[in-house]
Amino acid sequence: MSKQINQRDAEHYISNRQEFTASALEGRVYNVGDGRLDPEEAARYKEDLDGTQYWVYSYSTPIAWFHSVKGWYIVGQKFSQTTSKHQNLVRRAASLLVV
Repeated sequence: MSKQINQRDAEHYISNRQEFTASALEGRVYNVGDGRLDPEEAARYKEDLDGTQYWVYSYSTPIAWFHSVKGWYIVGQKFSQTTSKHQNLVRRAASLLVV
């Protein structure tokens, strides 16, 4: 079960690849589906499933994942203003971790 946190603490959880729930933003060590990804991003998601160790979801759509060989991938697809903020939070968190 993931820990319920405040969204401002999510950056720490993401950089350490820990499970959490912060309202519509979630970090998971398991896959829960490709949500509303467009076909190009969904193909990348499926390509990376084997080897991905951590996923970040916004409104049940994966917006970033950490692959054991490739490192962080942050979806380039545009979503709502809130999800864009979530993507920027992931970018900051990913830059905190040297892999």
